[in-house]
Amino acid sequence: MKKRLKLLGITFLIFGICLVCGLVIPSDSAVYPVGGNIMVPAATDTRTSVELPVLMYHSISEDSAKNEYNITPQAFESDLKWLKDNGYTTVSAKQLADYVENGTMLPEKPVLLTFDDGYENNYTNAFPLLKKYNMKAVISLIGKDMRLNENQLKEMHDSGLVEIGSHTYDLHSISGDVKGADKKPGETQEEYRKRLTDDLQKSIDEITRITGEAPIVFAWPYGAYPLDRSADQILKDLGFKVSLTSYQIKNNIEKDNPDSTLGLRRFLRTPDFDISRII
Repeated sequence: MKKRLKLLGITFLIFGICLVCGLVIPSDSAVYPVGGNIMVPAATDTRTSVELPVLMYHSISEDSAKNEYNITPQAFESDLKWLKDNGYTTVSAKQLADYVENGTMLPEKPVLLTFDDGYENNYTNAFPLLKKYNMKAVISLIGKDMRLNENQLKEMHDSGLVEIGSHTYDLHSISGDVKGADKKPGETQEEYRKRLTDDLQKSIDEITRITGEAPIVFAWPYGAYPLDRSADQILKDLGFKVSLTSYQIKNNIEKDNPDSTLGLRRFLRTPDFDISRII
């Protein structure tokens, strides 16, 4: 008993020193186990907002054809190494939500890595590098066009490094003036809600069946979404806490403001992208 009390006292002392000195400790959960059944609340982040760059990747392969949506594994590894060398720490969407909802500590310089479409090379080429550098990422899948098999998805999810998000079930296409899951011209809000909800629920059900966990991340196809933010409540009602667009600028994540993680802007990683000049 005395040993456990001593351990608890030391733990609180460490947290106190961290808070006084302004040290930032990344966290994936609201409490920390410290021995036996003792649980210590995670340190609270004193910042009211945090700057967050988000990088958008697609295919990671050796394909030498000029393609703005494909980079080599060597280029991807150079990004990870640059981020590490320059003090950035990758975070999960869950960590962002925990910061917004509970004030849970984020790293001093957080960055979110995202992959759209779910190419098989995200598993064969990107995942080994994420494990090598112990970095996190989100892979958003097109439900009707799954390129990754269930075993690959489960392995990545269970590693704790990869979150699986939705990129719609069957709305990743361009039809006339409509891109992806954006609202159609003349479509009522009720019609749009039903169309988007029906599609995303299929995606949610499929991801939950494979991973055992419902997705909280939604990536808008082509970065197209209703600019009046009329879809935000639809996403919230479905359990999404983070949504991703494009627009090539950084984000400001605000504590106690769940809307600040919706419509996150991202930097598209092309072969010509210079991370040192952008981030």
